[in-house]
Amino acid sequence: MTAEGSWRSATDADEVAFVDCVDVDAATLERFYRDVMEPSFRPDELTGFDLMRTAYQTPLPGAQGTLAMRSGEPVAGALGEFDSVSGIMLLAYLAVRADLRGQGIGSALLAHVLPRWRAANDPVAILAEVEDPRSYAPGPYGDPVARLRMYGRTGWRLLPLPYFQPALRPGLARVHGMLLICFAAEDAVVPVDDLLAFTDGYMRSCEGEEAVLNDPDYLAFRDRVKQTPAGVPLWPTSRAHEVPAAT
Repeated sequence: MTAEGSWRSATDADEVAFVDCVDVDAATLERFYRDVMEPSFRPDELTGFDLMRTAYQTPLPGAQGTLAMRSGEPVAGALGEFDSVSGIMLLAYLAVRADLRGQGIGSALLAHVLPRWRAANDPVAILAEVEDPRSYAPGPYGDPVARLRMYGRTGWRLLPLPYFQPALRPGLARVHGMLLICFAAEDAVVPVDDLLAFTDGYMRSCEGEEAVLNDPDYLAFRDRVKQTPAGVPLWPTSRAHEVPAAT
């Protein structure tokens, strides 16, 4: 196992090492999934361990994942997917073990992976899906307010769009009450054509071509995007309460 970087909080003597998923064994990756991922996301937000292992240990084209290891155990992870068609990268998952949330590990992990993802892929934009605090209360999966605040501190901004996460695989439901955010400079916009190429591909891979062409909720999202032909503007995370909610 080769560490690609490390971090230590001001109050914790135990160093956290950042290790690429391709450099850990299957047992370590499974512990990450069971001990970190499953307690951090609702079942409909998870693709399942087998698909995650295939994507990030093989890895599949565009998939890049990094674990945060402390004392030999996975305590956090960031998993990204680059879409070469649209040029957009998705931070598919960022998770920290429940007992270690709020200590800065997630922010440190983002600071480690985002420059590497940019250098490797030169993405048009880096996006992520987060729970809208208007729809989700703090609970076992974390605190949506604290999570959104962390993203705002680390350079992420909101796309003012009604958004839902597609059903990730058959048998799972769509996840409504979500926000789409972007890691970007204050004056940046997200190009409309690239964003629609990304979301069309995302929806198609999850729910099929019929959903892209005829689903009313998705068509409403597309119409909203096309109302900003100069590019989708980005808002500070403090304006989350102003973002239109998806139906």
